[in-house]
Amino acid sequence: MGLAHLNGQVLDGKYRIEKELGKGGMGAVYLATHLGTERPVALKVIAPQFMKHEEFVERFKREARAAGRLRHPNVVDVTDFGFARTPEQERVAYLVMEYLDGCTLAEILSEESRLPLAWVIDILEQVCSAVDEAHQQGIIHRDLKPDNIWLEPNRRGGYTVKVLDFGIAKLADASVSVASSTSASESKRDSEVESSSNGDSEVESDAGPTRLLGVSTEADTQIRAAPRTRQETATSEASTLMQTPEPRVGEDERTRMLADSTTSERAASKTASTESLTRVGSILGTPLYMSPEQCRGASLDARSDIYNLGVIAYQMLSGRTPFAGDFDSVMRQHAAAEPPPLREKKIPRKVAAVVMSALAKNPSERPPSATAFSSALRAHSEGASVLLRRALALYSEHLPIFLRTAFICYAPLLCITTLQLVVNALNPRRYLPVSASIVLSIALSLISMLVSMVMSAVLMGVTTRLVTQLLAAPLRPINLRSAFDALRRRWRPFIFTATSASLLIFLGLFLGVVPGLVLMVNYSLIAPALMMENVRGRAAMRRARQLAARARRTVVLIILIQVFAPILISGVIAFSIISLLRMMGPLGGRANLFASIYQFISMPILVVVSSLSTIISALLYLKTRQAGGETLKDALGEFADEERPRRRWQIRMRERLHLTTRLSR
Repeated sequence: MGLAHLNGQVLDGKYRIEKELGKGGMGAVYLATHLGTERPVALKVIAPQFMKHEEFVERFKREARAAGRLRHPNVVDVTDFGFARTPEQERVAYLVMEYLDGCTLAEILSEESRLPLAWVIDILEQVCSAVDEAHQQGIIHRDLKPDNIWLEPNRRGGYTVKVLDFGIAKLADASVSVASSTSASESKRDSEVESSSNGDSEVESDAGPTRLLGVSTEADTQIRAAPRTRQETATSEASTLMQTPEPRVGEDERTRMLADSTTSERAASKTASTESLTRVGSILGTPLYMSPEQCRGASLDARSDIYNLGVIAYQMLSGRTPFAGDFDSVMRQHAAAEPPPLREKKIPRKVAAVVMSALAKNPSERPPSATAFSSALRAHSEGASVLLRRALALYSEHLPIFLRTAFICYAPLLCITTLQLVVNALNPRRYLPVSASIVLSIALSLISMLVSMVMSAVLMGVTTRLVTQLLAAPLRPINLRSAFDALRRRWRPFIFTATSASLLIFLGLFLGVVPGLVLMVNYSLIAPALMMENVRGRAAMRRARQLAARARRTVVLIILIQVFAPILISGVIAFSIISLLRMMGPLGGRANLFASIYQFISMPILVVVSSLSTIISALLYLKTRQAGGETLKDALGEFADEERPRRRWQIRMRERLHLTTRLSR
């Protein structure tokens, strides 16, 4: 292999190799020291025999650059690559990565079996963030598995997750020419060894960063490998490509398929166009985690990685992979069999449904993106109690802002309430005719009810914007003026649609309680949709119904809080006032005075309760968006477009962010 005597050597005049951490068919990973900075690094060296093939060298250059451009806190950082000579004067390629502390998820699962739901969600959110960033840059991992997920202590009591082998796994495509040069009979023998053993059916992507701390890659937990000779191990690991075991083909046909793949590789290396990341007829990955399209040797896209993520989530929650057995059996099951339902205790039914959706055989039925997958898991893992606790935390921390917002929004209702108090005060003195007083009281009551509904919608819209900013950009100061400016820019469709929905609810309550309550549930999230999304009219009503359907029980609970909490609190205060007045003597003419006082007191109670309940509704709106696979990143764009940086340091930060984004792509 030409890498046996690298320990203690200085590679390329820059890296002193300390010790070997792990190896595979394509090369080895070493702990090395960068001489200039004396910083420990992980150095991946590609075996010399692969350097004889021009298409491999070209692909190595391209993929190494792509891996270097992929900058993300949850992706192992690639800092350098190049070509050097071994002590035997053999030319090798090397890649330099950050040296990580910690262990792989596979090591944790081998001892812990199942993980707590909160930990699973945290790990998957970090993994999905890294995977989504890679997908946006056109990089498909294709070998996501617990061995390629690294957990590093972050010194804050938690773990930073690093996804390994981005870009490097794709080097294996070029090695198909190397595999073909070893002869078709060798390829067939290796395939038979893999399929006949009851174990490590892993089609590895070489010694990759999964061995950063010298952890040897063992068999998957459900598949144990029979002992193999050193030559067999090197050959099977070298290619990371294996022909689809079904349908089986003869030796001549296998040779022709490999030759065709080699020809296409050479043609692609001479053109500037980008080829498909996985060619038909080849497999890259680990059978326990491979997608159906990988098992069939079909062309892959980002949804294949989402299937891999679904398998990992399934294993973390249940302690087992969906399918187990020998190589042929696992491949057949991934391609055609339905996975066993995820029915574990303490796992919410909707969380299990999201995991199972990622395991759909049809890629179009899976979550549309990695972040959509993690967002849906997060949303369905949190119940109403979590929502209430978070709302109380936001309310107590920013109480003046939310109370001020509620008083501003309910100012028109306060004016109507004052007018009602004046009418009630005039009635006993007969300043108004009885008929006029009755008509005026009824009209004011109806107007008050309608204004209350519309102003509640306004308050909910403004509060949703404030809460979204607090969650999406917590370090940005809250600016109440900008929230009302955003409402002013869309006030016509907002008021028209909110009023229409309020009239429909009012009509439903007038015709029957049940229709009104149904409409109230369906349109409970229309104000946040109007405020945060570019919808109006019927589209906004459809959107509100769609969001409410994702968490109907929680919506009903929030409505009960909004409707009955003020009534209950006001009733308690009214009973206290009545008791106090009775202690002072007969009520007599004090009844109207009591009604006026009660009506006046109920207004601030409504303000206080509504300011809290609208925070709950705003969090519920964001939760339902997450349940549908949407993220706060979508909402954050609104703040970025509306708020221009005013300070010089803010302008520099934005310019550098745009520059980094352009370079990384």
